[in-house]
Amino acid sequence: MTREAGTSRPARRTFGRRLSGSHLFIAAVVVLAFVLNYLALQDRESTTLVAVADRSLSAGSSLSVSDLRFAPLDSDFEAVGSLLVESAVGEVEGWILTGNVTEGQLIQRSMVIEPGAREGLRSMSFPVPIEHAAGGLLSAGDRIDVISVASGTAMYVVEGVEVLGVSDPQRGSLGGVSQYHLIVAVDEAEALALAEAIDSGSIEVIRATGVQERGGADGDT
Repeated sequence: MTREAGTSRPARRTFGRRLSGSHLFIAAVVVLAFVLNYLALQDRESTTLVAVADRSLSAGSSLSVSDLRFAPLDSDFEAVGSLLVESAVGEVEGWILTGNVTEGQLIQRSMVIEPGAREGLRSMSFPVPIEHAAGGLLSAGDRIDVISVASGTAMYVVEGVEVLGVSDPQRGSLGGVSQYHLIVAVDEAEALALAEAIDSGSIEVIRATGVQERGGADGDT
């Protein structure tokens, strides 16, 4: 094919363009975002969200999700199985704390118990010096009697009430054991009587587990 004089050569089509600096920058950002997202997913799989007290909580109070915040903990941590994890909080919301909890403290699953052992009963918590609580040998499921001493006279306040939970003994400033909390199942009258006895400032807790059984056995002989 001949080309007439004075006509220009047709431009050749360019099939590729040199990447500009802005194109390289955008590509780098996309790759970085992908890498960070991948690392975040990997990190999420290797950690477990555990419950931490967002404020100080007292023994005997009911647990609410609003009292908590959640912190990531290495899933391989040895004690993670004993802690309250985010996915299980709904199962224990409203349950009763067996001991005082300080702000920032990890919540162990054993720190909460289901409220009320039997229908119609209430859960009540009260502190008692360990030397007046059967030496601290009480545990959930025990039965106790509570004696109040007022004006030199001792009297039974409640008898045979069930222990729902016992907090760990609190240490005094000198390292000695001071008092701990008992959580018991009581009816309305027992709750009022126990509150009056606690207000008087002098109570004695007696472990009464098995007393009725022994009494029944004696009556049969």
